[in-house]
Amino acid sequence: AASAAPAVAAAPPPPVFDIRKIMPRVAAPPTPSPPAEGLVDRMHFIVNNLAASNLEQKVMDMRSVLLEEHVPWLADYLVLKRIAHQLNFHGLYLDFVDRLQRPSLLPEITRVAYYRVSVHLSSETITSSTSERSILKHLGAWLGMTTLARNRPILSRDLDVKELLLQGYESGKLIAIAPFVAKVLEGAVRSVAFRPPNPWTMAVLATLRDLHVLDNLKMNIKFEVELLCNKLDIKVDQVPLRHSLSRRRSPVLPNQDFNLPRGGGGGGG
Repeated sequence: AASAAPAVAAAPPPPVFDIRKIMPRVAAPPTPSPPAEGLVDRMHFIVNNLAASNLEQKVMDMRSVLLEEHVPWLADYLVLKRIAHQLNFHGLYLDFVDRLQRPSLLPEITRVAYYRVSVHLSSETITSSTSERSILKHLGAWLGMTTLARNRPILSRDLDVKELLLQGYESGKLIAIAPFVAKVLEGAVRSVAFRPPNPWTMAVLATLRDLHVLDNLKMNIKFEVELLCNKLDIKVDQVPLRHSLSRRRSPVLPNQDFNLPRGGGGGGG
C-alpha cells in the first residue's frame, strides 16, 4: 500500500541541507597550478583527440609530458571539462587513466569528483537547472564506475548515500538526488561484490523503495528507482520497505519532488 504524501504546509522553512553530514571528509582541493602554457596546450590536444583507435599512442604522448606535479591539474581538468559533461566517453577516459600507470591520478580524480558532487548537491539551483542535474548524474556514473563496478566500497565518510536520500526528501531535492544515486548504484550492475543481495546495496535500495511508495511522488523520480532495479535484475516490490522516512521531517510543499494532491489535502509522511 502507498504511504501518505507529506502534507501541504506553509510551515517552517525546510531544514538546511547539511552536506557535512552527508560527505564528512569532503574538502575543496587546493587550486592546482597549471603546467607551462605550451604544455597545457599539448595536454589539451592529447585529450581532445583521444579515441579508442589511438588510445595507446595518446597514452604514450601523455606519458612523455606528464610530471607528477601536473597530476592535480590534469585531474581537475578531466573532471570539470570531460567527465562532468561527456558520459559516453567515461569508459575511454578510465582506460586512458589506467594505462597512464600514474598511481596518484585516479585517487586525485576521485577526490575532485567528490568535491564537485558536494558543490552541486549544495547548489541553490540544483532543483531548477537541468544542465546542473545532468552534470551531477555524470559525476555519479563516474563514481559508480570507479568504485562499485571495481568492487570498491563507497565509504560513508566520503558519501553517505542513505543520508543523502533522506536529506533529499526533507529538503525537496530528490529531483536531483534520486537520479544521481541511481547512476552511482548502476556501478553495482557490473560488480561481483555489490550487486544484490549485497547488504549495503539493499539498504540503499530500501531507502529508494520507501520513497517510491510515497503518494504524489513525481513519476520521473519513481521511474529512476524502477529503472535502477531493472538494471540490477530485481523487482521494486521485492525490495523490503524500511519505513526510514517515519523518523524524518516531512518536506514543505509545493516543491519539485511531488505533484500537489487534488484538493490540496494529504496526510503526514
